[in-house]
Amino acid sequence: MKVIIGLDIGGSTTKVVGFQNQNLLNFTFVESSDPLAAAYGAIGKFLDINKLKLNDIEQIRMTGVGSSYITHDFFEIETVIANEFEAVGLGGLYISQIDEAVVVSIGTGTSFVYSNKIKTEHIIGSGVGGGSILGLSNKIFNFRDISLISNLADNGDLTHVDLLVRDISKNVPGLSGDATASNFGNVNDDAKLEDLARGVVNMVFQSIGTMAVLAAKLKKVNDIIFVGSVVHIPQGKNTLKRFNELYDVNVILPENARFSTAIGAALCKSYSQLS
Repeated sequence: MKVIIGLDIGGSTTKVVGFQNQNLLNFTFVESSDPLAAAYGAIGKFLDINKLKLNDIEQIRMTGVGSSYITHDFFEIETVIANEFEAVGLGGLYISQIDEAVVVSIGTGTSFVYSNKIKTEHIIGSGVGGGSILGLSNKIFNFRDISLISNLADNGDLTHVDLLVRDISKNVPGLSGDATASNFGNVNDDAKLEDLARGVVNMVFQSIGTMAVLAAKLKKVNDIIFVGSVVHIPQGKNTLKRFNELYDVNVILPENARFSTAIGAALCKSYSQLS
């Protein structure tokens, strides 16, 4: 049986996956700010690592911000645009192996969708995301490299940046003393660059986590899946895990979260032809 390719063309990274006989093949990615070059490169790399030829491909289903720049079929193979929200939802469910959840895709910004095996609904979107971390870091540290930011944040101390509940109250029913009362509400002269980096990452992920919990309560589900290219940041993961105990939800941080939307694109049943 021929292969269905899922392509997630992002602003700087393009992810590619493929299914054959309902089996997920080896997946890969290419980094490039040129969406066309990245897409062609990703498809070529995918074919190489899976030892496939062009005539093994039945269809290419693409999504992501870069897909809007693609106006013709790749290699004369039928190429379609997958519904991005459906791709987010189906991909999150697939890599988490569950049937229903709120799926949160963290990229430059963040989208929140509800998905089950029958339907996907877009709940809301936010401008807070990976782009917020990069933009704030560029202004504070004069660089925009997410790996450097993560390394810097790894040695940071949030008590030098954030105001905690225990700083302002002896006891608040239902809240731990270590819970955040105010992001950046306690920045002092002793705060180092590492502390500020930790504060930036924590503030962005706390904001996203809070919105995700509200979305889950709205849809009356317990499972929240976080996917996207920024989810791998260790300090961000730690921040999201704390929502389990704070709000009695089940935060899921699947492996290979960055490939989730590409997987969802390949699984999509809703797609449109290129214009």
